[in-house]
Amino acid sequence: RLVVTSAPRRSLITDHRSRYSFLVNYEPLIERDLDAIPGVVREFRASHSAHELFLSITRFAVLAYAPSQHAKHAVLACLAAHDLREDLGDRFDDAMIECACYAAEARQPWSEPPILDPPVLDADQRGDLDELREAITDLDRLRGERWLAKRIDDADLSRDLLAIAAEDGADLGHKLIVTHAALRLAEILGEKGRYAMLRVAVWEMTAYPHEPFVARSLDEIVAQIIEERASIESAHALFRFDATLDPIVGNPQPQIPIYRLARDYAECLKMHAVVKRLRPQFPHIDFDAVLAAAKENLERSDFAEWSFA
Repeated sequence: RLVVTSAPRRSLITDHRSRYSFLVNYEPLIERDLDAIPGVVREFRASHSAHELFLSITRFAVLAYAPSQHAKHAVLACLAAHDLREDLGDRFDDAMIECACYAAEARQPWSEPPILDPPVLDADQRGDLDELREAITDLDRLRGERWLAKRIDDADLSRDLLAIAAEDGADLGHKLIVTHAALRLAEILGEKGRYAMLRVAVWEMTAYPHEPFVARSLDEIVAQIIEERASIESAHALFRFDATLDPIVGNPQPQIPIYRLARDYAECLKMHAVVKRLRPQFPHIDFDAVLAAAKENLERSDFAEWSFA
């Protein structure tokens, strides 16, 4: 078990307790004590709602975010669990336990608690789209954060973040996938910590070089998923496609598995959430085959040993 020094641990918890009235005890998550997390969650739920549990675990995942594969998928898994909360029913707590464990495993042990508030800006700080594009080209995260701080109260911020992210096809389309999720989570989590939530999108955009995006039809994407038995690459093409659409309430899903999410980067859980949204809009697509492929991928995958990758 990896344990960080006491200073970052105290500052993370103290920082958050001053801002939120309800919190899961983060100590086991910070220390990656996976055996203790279920008990902490059950104790929390004895006096708090399922939604408060979701908020608390998701805020930890956001605080622990880094542009690594597991850390970004821990955030995405929280959103997927929220989308599937009615389908999960009494098993929602179990899903959030796995999200908590995933966020704990994925948190980099050398990480420091992030600053939750926007930086102080110079009078001439730019907020145009080219400024963000230049930050992405230079892989300049701090420049991107200042751009976000300039635009944080702008009514067009969501539109512009999505427009920039949609230009990029790098890393399986994660810039758009993560940006779309960050915008949705910012609405669910509320104003407290909104800048920290949206900063996740900017961090992802500036973490690796731009690559052009090549569009494909949904039929082509689904055919590849079925052919490749929901490989990571094929599944993410569907996740990116989903990020181009407005989220809607979909149909109930078949039995959703509860499992160690690091095994497949939470692909199977996210696939259920995506299929729930897409099935009513695209009734001609064989989404049952997509879910079967995702289940098969889960059965043969195990990325859990690479927790910081």
